[in-house]
Amino acid sequence: MRTSSTTPITPELKRHLIHDIVPFWLNMRDDQFGGFYGYMDANNVVNKNAPKGCILNSRILWFFSSVYQLCMDGLLSESKLQDEGYSSLDVLDSARHAFSFLKDYFYDVEDGGVYWSVAPDGTPIDTTKHTYNLAYTIYALVSYYQVSTDEEAMKIARKIKNTIELKCKDDIGYLEEFTKDFTLIENDKLSENGVMAYRSTNTLLNVMQAYSSLYREGKDLPFREKLVAVYDLFENKIYNPDKGSQEMFFDFNFNPIINLQSFGHDIEVSWFMERMCKSLHDDNLSKRMSFYSDVIAEQVYNSAFDGRSVAAECENGVIKETRIWWVQAEAMLGFLNAYLKHPENTYYYDAVRSIWNFVKEYMITNTHPAEWYNEVSQDGVPDLSLPIASEWKCPYHIGRMCIEFIRIQETLSEDI
Repeated sequence: MRTSSTTPITPELKRHLIHDIVPFWLNMRDDQFGGFYGYMDANNVVNKNAPKGCILNSRILWFFSSVYQLCMDGLLSESKLQDEGYSSLDVLDSARHAFSFLKDYFYDVEDGGVYWSVAPDGTPIDTTKHTYNLAYTIYALVSYYQVSTDEEAMKIARKIKNTIELKCKDDIGYLEEFTKDFTLIENDKLSENGVMAYRSTNTLLNVMQAYSSLYREGKDLPFREKLVAVYDLFENKIYNPDKGSQEMFFDFNFNPIINLQSFGHDIEVSWFMERMCKSLHDDNLSKRMSFYSDVIAEQVYNSAFDGRSVAAECENGVIKETRIWWVQAEAMLGFLNAYLKHPENTYYYDAVRSIWNFVKEYMITNTHPAEWYNEVSQDGVPDLSLPIASEWKCPYHIGRMCIEFIRIQETLSEDI
């Protein structure tokens, strides 16, 4: 398959996961109040008084659950973990720690859903309900249930799904931001680039991800129709065939309101949408999604990859050259997926290797345990005004990239 003579990447990513990413986030655990600290600056100084965001807590829950699943499947060596000073049981316990804080403090028993953020001791600060947040919480809860068999996690996940369907959905799709009691308000939290969007691609993709995980776990046939409807929205509203990419922000009627291409969201959807739709065992749907995957990956490669790394976005024809942590992680997965589908296109694998080399040289912090800088310039200079850990800066994209490489390697006859 591959013709370029390069050493495999996966062993390096496995070591990075075990040696750096897992211990970094184990160290962010708050044993006084529960959950995990909400903020660390670029100098690795933790602010223990910072609010704790539900997005960060949910992603930590997903991360530790998914790492423990690797351990259960025999893909991580217990002795290697112990060489780093922790065990697989420490990983599972941290997942349980995240779940306990979520159900005790983020989950709103009265009105349903989860709060946006709480104080370090769990007191609600921002009681906004957001469909994006609810969807990701479902995804994390299902992942935790799979390693813990804790029925309470699945019970809460299904309740949040019902809340989304009852409170956040209309005849067109999904609305996004609400008050505590689900009165619709402006979508301030998921709008960017100077626009105020009623609907966003980011939220819809997370609904797709959450519902796919629920369906795989329960095989609820009526629920299958809801999931298929999300794919239909992607095909008919989100994907722009003239650009070969996704629109990002929309008005109430699902009309695009800005000429913006997010290279990170494009390359992310190019691989995980195919992965999610496989759970439906629908050959026609899989074929359609595979077509979009190919077009989008090629478009990102041609428009955003400079031979070393991937740019952030393009607004009105102007490319923002910032290199963002999660975009590089998703680009590695997206280009790997494109290469495995089309092994004759070795330039995709070369892109994976180039991005990883860029990350190692410029994005990984010079600390132990290490994490990634939030953003660096095209030349690799980090923006030290941005945090290493925060409401959005989390172990999810990096952790998922490492985990996916490890899992994909198990299915291949060649090393990647």
